[in-house]
Amino acid sequence: MSSEVSRREQLETLRAAVESDPGSARAHMRLGTALHRAGHIKEAEAELSHAVELDPDLDEAWVNLGGVRFSNWDFTGCVEANRRAVACRPEGVPGHFNQGLGHLYLGQAQEMVACFRRVVELEPRHAAGHYYLAAGLNALGDVVAARDSLVRAESLGFSPEPALIKAITKAFEQEGGGGPLTMEIGKGPSGNS
Repeated sequence: MSSEVSRREQLETLRAAVESDPGSARAHMRLGTALHRAGHIKEAEAELSHAVELDPDLDEAWVNLGGVRFSNWDFTGCVEANRRAVACRPEGVPGHFNQGLGHLYLGQAQEMVACFRRVVELEPRHAAGHYYLAAGLNALGDVVAARDSLVRAESLGFSPEPALIKAITKAFEQEGGGGPLTMEIGKGPSGNS
C-alpha cells in the first residue's frame, strides 16, 4: 500500500470521525493536523480553528494551528496561537518553542529569548532550544551567554549553522572573550526542533 493511499484512507477515517461527532474538538484537531501534514493548509486551518472554538483550552490544537499559520508565513498568527497554547498549558514545551520561532521570523529578539529560555528551563536537554536561545542572545549582543548556549546545543547533538558560529565567534573575540569559539560541526540528530 502506498503512503498516498494510506494518507487518503487516514483522512477519510478522520473525516468520518468528525461527521459522526461534529462537536468533538479532538476529532477536528486530529483531522486538521492530518490535513496539514498532507499539505491541505486552508482546510487544516479551518479544522484547527473549529477545534479551538469548540474547546479554547485544547493546547495541542492551538500549537497545531500555530504550525499551520507558520507554514503560511503568518508569523504573527503563529505567535498568537502559541501564546494561547502556553496560556492553556504553561509547562508545554511545544507552545514556547513554536512561539519563539514566530518571534525569530518577526525579528523580535527579546521575545524570542524569553521563549527559548523557558524551553530550556522546562527541558534542559532540548538541543534546538539552546541553539535558538544562542541566536537570540547573539542578536541582543549577549555574546558570552550566546556562546555558552551554542556550545550546549552542539554538545546535545544539534548541528549549528556555520553562519551563527562565525557571528558569535567574531563577536566573542571582539569582546575579548578569550579566543575563538571552536566547535566540531557534525550532523545533529533528526528532530532537532
